[in-house]
Amino acid sequence: MADVAKHQPRSSTSRVARAVGVRLAGVLLYAAAVAWTALQMRDALVFVVPAAVLGGGLLHVWKGRPGWGLVVFTVVVVALPLVMTPALGAGFWTNLRQGF
Repeated sequence: MADVAKHQPRSSTSRVARAVGVRLAGVLLYAAAVAWTALQMRDALVFVVPAAVLGGGLLHVWKGRPGWGLVVFTVVVVALPLVMTPALGAGFWTNLRQGF
């Protein structure tokens, strides 16, 4: 019986409800990430807010692609600071050579 129910066409209201639910979950998820970062790590807002706008706002909420939204959010929040870490070290070594 489950096989028959699985292959039955769904009503358009259930599709709309699912789409609204996915988008609402995205808004809540990325708003919570920005709020938590604002409370705990203000310096990281430089990375989290653009990631939430690109990954959360554009892909998850607007386009309805939660998987890609999460991937973009993770790449911007995790990988971008790792790429920029050597630049932070360059400033430290310059200050060290000049005697602060």
